[in-house]
Amino acid sequence: MIKKVFLDSDIILDVATGRMPFVERSKSVLASIENGNLIGYISSNSVTDIYYILRKISTSTKAKSFIEQLLTYIMVLPVTHEAIIEALKLDFSDFEDAVQHQCAVANQCECIITRNREDYKKSKLNIYNPEEFLALLGK
Repeated sequence: MIKKVFLDSDIILDVATGRMPFVERSKSVLASIENGNLIGYISSNSVTDIYYILRKISTSTKAKSFIEQLLTYIMVLPVTHEAIIEALKLDFSDFEDAVQHQCAVANQCECIITRNREDYKKSKLNIYNPEEFLALLGK
């Protein structure tokens, strides 16, 4: 059974922004983590990206409040020097996704949950969109 999951920032932003039609599935993924069924991780880069996007469409106070609440059940992984060096070696079309991937690999995450599966087609990890992941959990 999968226990350690790495979340791409699009999953968090679906929930934070109410992005239709994705919000409900992404909420269900987060609920599985919040309920303690899984351990969820994001990178330190994701935290600043999420804040930046939320602040642009809302306020700094609301963005910080959302992140504070998120961090009550999501763990933040550091993006290390080594992860960046390894990401540079990967043949990913998007460097940011390569960094996310290496952060997940370095911390023994079992999979990455993202709506952008194409960006991770050269991944060493299993990649699931929210629907696929929820089906795997039997939800």
